[in-house]
Amino acid sequence: PMAELTCDPVPGVPKTSRRLLAGYLIHRDDPDALSVVYCELQAPVGPRASLVIYENEACSSPIMEIPIFESSVCCDVVGINCSCFVVEGHHFASQSSSERKLWLRALSNLKVKLQNKAPEPTQNELLHFRSAIRENIQTLQATQESRIARNPLLRLLDKFGSQK
Repeated sequence: PMAELTCDPVPGVPKTSRRLLAGYLIHRDDPDALSVVYCELQAPVGPRASLVIYENEACSSPIMEIPIFESSVCCDVVGINCSCFVVEGHHFASQSSSERKLWLRALSNLKVKLQNKAPEPTQNELLHFRSAIRENIQTLQATQESRIARNPLLRLLDKFGSQK
């Protein structure tokens, strides 16, 4: 989908009020299946932050929530121009290696806050965090090459394996 990375909550959707970073990622559901999902990294509440997975950018209902603790494993996958990374055993791929770096940097910053037992961020602090993330998103977008194709390269199949 053409939705860009964002750090702004969805108006009228209170569950996105703690959003720090959101955008579409590819999620490896199992060894034979992938899904394109909308992911949202949320600021910590108590001893944990969250990576919430939605069907799309409307964020109407979460599909899954991955808790992020101070000991959570968040790492990249080594490869030339690789856009893959892992969060607590969940495999993701972003649209570019630069975007992957932004997701991992945001996750790393959250883990540092959790490791140092930082208090839950206030609304004012969330605005400052978003401002810094927005700066990184703008830099990423300014230097990012355009996509090769704007339409899907593979056709969508229904649950019986037939093309839609």
